[in-house]
Amino acid sequence: MKVSQWAEIRRLAEVEKLSQRAISLRLGCCRRTVSKALGMERPPEENRGPLRGSLLDLWKPRIDALMLRYPELSAARVLEEIQRGPDGYQGQLTLVRSYLRKARPRRSRLYQEVVYEPGQAMQVDWGHCGSIRIGNTQRNVSVLVAVLCYSRMVYIEFCLSQRKAEFYRAIVNSLKFFGGSPRRIIFDNLKAAVLNGSGRDACLHPDFLALCGHFCMEPIACRRRDPESKGTVEAAVRYVKRNALAGRDHQLVSWDDYQQLAVTWRDDVANVRQHQKAEVPGGVQFGEWETSGSC
Repeated sequence: MKVSQWAEIRRLAEVEKLSQRAISLRLGCCRRTVSKALGMERPPEENRGPLRGSLLDLWKPRIDALMLRYPELSAARVLEEIQRGPDGYQGQLTLVRSYLRKARPRRSRLYQEVVYEPGQAMQVDWGHCGSIRIGNTQRNVSVLVAVLCYSRMVYIEFCLSQRKAEFYRAIVNSLKFFGGSPRRIIFDNLKAAVLNGSGRDACLHPDFLALCGHFCMEPIACRRRDPESKGTVEAAVRYVKRNALAGRDHQLVSWDDYQQLAVTWRDDVANVRQHQKAEVPGGVQFGEWETSGSC
């Protein structure tokens, strides 16, 4: 059983309140598999093995650069450009066409306002906050911002890296602060969440799927270069930089200063408005999640 299947079965049972028979019909699996998944308190172990790359992987940055300069460039012309030189691309045109269908910027996209229900979704993203000297080392500072899409209640946590351990720990801390888990978690191409691809074609990290399954959240990955699809948290990250951090260089001289600012600014500035409760009827109660381990 894959972690993704375990997570979806748990979400359908706990959040959608579907019967085992309905879940088996929805996912096209046997009821024994559904019963086994619901009896597991921890995600199943997967034999992941080595990740297989594509012959085109080395040339994808070059293709992306070409698409930014020449959005209408045909697949045949892209192939011609990356085949130049003795060490050029030796693969087939079909791989190039397949990648361009995913990577090429879409034209004439229409936008519409999205209305969220209480407890429906949470958006998360990282923001870069400069650097700080700790001991004899200059460390980069990042902020993890999580926003409930309905109430706009915000949680922030400063971190010294964007590795898996810090990302998962901050997600768990945000859910504890909000007092429950939303139905969906929306994110972009974060390395701790996405192994490759984007949007509907994203291949999610098994550890991230396990975390989502534990808290019964449906993971929603945004398409590459599509900040509008998570505009709520994009605005919140800008708010943190312009309101919480701007003009405070003289106050943020130690790591403890950042930790204290995260709490006081969150509680005394960002969330001083009256917010709707994040929980919905039949909301999911969650237990402890282990966030330690390799990064």
